[in-house]
Amino acid sequence: MPSEWDLHYARWIIEDGQPNRRIGETFVWFIVEAYADQPLALSRESTASAVPINDYRYRVVAQVKFVGERNCIVDFGLRAALSRDRLPEICQIGDFVVGDVGLDLPLCIDLLPEEEFSSLRYTWRVSRITADVTPYVSHADNPRYFFRDTSRISFTEVANTDQIKAQEYILHCREV
Repeated sequence: MPSEWDLHYARWIIEDGQPNRRIGETFVWFIVEAYADQPLALSRESTASAVPINDYRYRVVAQVKFVGERNCIVDFGLRAALSRDRLPEICQIGDFVVGDVGLDLPLCIDLLPEEEFSSLRYTWRVSRITADVTPYVSHADNPRYFFRDTSRISFTEVANTDQIKAQEYILHCREV
C-alpha cells in the first residue's frame, strides 16, 4: 500500500469556506471519495491493493464493504465511498473489483448508514502539495464549456494552496 495518499482538493471547496491547506498541517476529513471515469470490473484477485498511476490516480483492487442504492464503500487499503453506478450490477458485499480511481476530499456525499459513515473519517498530515496547472480549453461545439486539456497535463509544487490559484490541488498525505 502507498505510504502516502494523493488526495484531490478542489479550489471550489476552498471558495465555499473550507481552509487553504499547507505542508505540515494535520486535519480531519469526514470521508474520502473514490471516483472512476470507467466502471470498475469484478476481479479474480482477492487481495486489496492500490498502485499509483498517472495523473495522481490509482489502479486498485478493492473489496466491496457496503452497497447502497446510490453509493457504496470499497476498501483498497483505504476505505472510500464510490458511486454505486461505478460497480458491476451483480456486485455484492465481499466481492473484489478492479479499476482506476482518483481520490477526492468531497464537501458532501449521499447519505450512508451511520455505522458505515463513521469508518470513513481519517486524520491526515500533509507531506507535499501539488497544484494542477493544466490549462483548460473551450469545447469546439460549445465555446462556453471548458474542459481540462489532458494533452498538456502539468503540475507544480507549492507550500500551500493559496500560493497559486489552481482549479485543483493534490494533497500528498499520510494517515495519522
